[in-house]
Amino acid sequence: MSNDTQISAKVSSVSKSQGEFVSPNMSIEPVSAKTVNDHLSIGGCDTVELAKTFGTPLWIMDEQTIVQSVLACKAGLSGYPQTQVFYAGKAFLCLAICHLIKNMNVGLDVVSEGELYTAVQADMPAKSILLHGNNKSQEELNKALEIGARIVVDNLAELKLITQIAKTKNTQAKILVRVIPGVTGDTHQHIQTGQEQSKFGIALSSLPAVVSFIEQNRQYIKFLGLHSHIGSQIHKLQPFTQTIEILAKTYASIKDDFGLTLGELNVGGGLGIAYTAKDKPIAIETWSRTLAQTVMSEFNKYNLPLPILLVEPGRALVGTAGVTLYQVGFDKWTSNGTHYVALNGGMADNPRPVTYQALYTACLANRMGAPKGSQPITLVGKYCEQGDIIIKESLIAPEDGDLVAIFDTGAYNASMASNYNRTGRPACVLVADGKAEIIIERETNTDLIDKDKVPKRLLKDSP
Repeated sequence: MSNDTQISAKVSSVSKSQGEFVSPNMSIEPVSAKTVNDHLSIGGCDTVELAKTFGTPLWIMDEQTIVQSVLACKAGLSGYPQTQVFYAGKAFLCLAICHLIKNMNVGLDVVSEGELYTAVQADMPAKSILLHGNNKSQEELNKALEIGARIVVDNLAELKLITQIAKTKNTQAKILVRVIPGVTGDTHQHIQTGQEQSKFGIALSSLPAVVSFIEQNRQYIKFLGLHSHIGSQIHKLQPFTQTIEILAKTYASIKDDFGLTLGELNVGGGLGIAYTAKDKPIAIETWSRTLAQTVMSEFNKYNLPLPILLVEPGRALVGTAGVTLYQVGFDKWTSNGTHYVALNGGMADNPRPVTYQALYTACLANRMGAPKGSQPITLVGKYCEQGDIIIKESLIAPEDGDLVAIFDTGAYNASMASNYNRTGRPACVLVADGKAEIIIERETNTDLIDKDKVPKRLLKDSP
C-alpha cells in the first residue's frame, strides 16, 4: 500500500468520525481542534498542557490538517493525466515539514540558499525541488545545477548567468521561465505578483527574446515550460482560470513561432484560507480540480498536448494547521475607551498584522466556554512599537493568566519571525494522535548572542 493510500485511508476514517468533510482552508480551526474539559485540544493534545510543557509563545502545527489539505489538493488533480504538487516552502519550512511532504510525494519550491540547504539535508529528491527567486545568487544557482534541481528563471540576465554556469560545468540546466500574465488577484497589494508592475517574472512581450536566447543555447538549457504565480490569499477562481487561458495561448504562440512543444506548465499557487468568519475561500479540491479542467480545456482548444501540470500551494496546505499560544499579561484602558490586553508575544513571532494589516481569530484556550465580552478589546504584543497589534477588535474576555490561542498562524509566521527587541523565537511543536514533538526548538538568550563578536579595543581589561 502506498503512502498516499495509507494516509488517505487514515484521513477518510477521521473525516467520517467528525461528520461532513470541510476543506481545511475553509475552516478557522485546525481539523483536529476540539473542546475537551473546557480546554482547546489540537491533535489530541490539551493546549493548556502544551503551554505548561513547552512554554509560551508556542507555535503548534496540526499534522492532520496538513495531510488532509495535501490529499484534497491531489484529489482535485486526480482527473488530469500527470501532475505534481509542490509545497511552497516560504510559507513554513523546517526539516520535519520537508520529511512530512516528502512522505506524501509532494515536491518543494525554495527561494533561498537556506531553504535549498534544508531541502538537501532532508534528502528531498532533486526532481522534487524547484528553485525560485528574483535575484538568485551564483552560489544558489551552482547548487541547483550540482544536484539537478529545476530552476524557475525570473529574468534574462539570470538566464544568461545560468547558461554560463552550465557551460562551465558542461551540463544542461533544467528551467521553467516565470512570466507575468497581467492578472491581479483579489488580495493585498503587497502579495499581488501577477500584475505587469511586479518585481517577479518576465513580461509576455519580452518572452520571444528569452525563447530565442534559449534556442541559441540548447546545449546548456533544457526549456521545460512556463511558470506563473499571481499572488497569495486569493479567494476567487476567476484570476486563476484567466491566467491559464493566457498561458495556453502563450504555449500555442511558442509552438507556432519556434516549433517548440513545452512539456510542463506550472500555474503556481495563491489559494487563500479563512482567517475570520468573513473569509470565504474556495475549497482546496475545487481549486485544484478547476485548475486541471481549465488546463485541459484551454490546451485542447489550441490542439496542444497536455503538459505535466505543476501547482505550488503553500499557505493553503499549512496556514490552518498552525495555532499560536500566548499568555495574557497586563491590560490598560485609554482615555478614549480603548481596552488593551497585552500578550507575551507579538510582531516578532507574527509580523503579518503590522506588515499588511492581516486579521485573525482568537479564543481562550483554557476557558473555551467563557462568554464573549460586551465590548471589543485590542490584543497587543509586548514589543516596542505602537503598531504591534495582533487583533484590533476581539470579543474574547481574557483574565489575568489566561491562555490565548490565535488561529491560522501556520503560514508566514515562523518563516517571517524575527529577534526584534532581542527576543528569542518561540518553539514549534507538531501534534498528532495525542503526541506533541518539538520540530523547532525555542531560541535562548545564549542563542541570541552566539554570533556576536566584540572588538578587543572595547574590552576594558584588554591589553
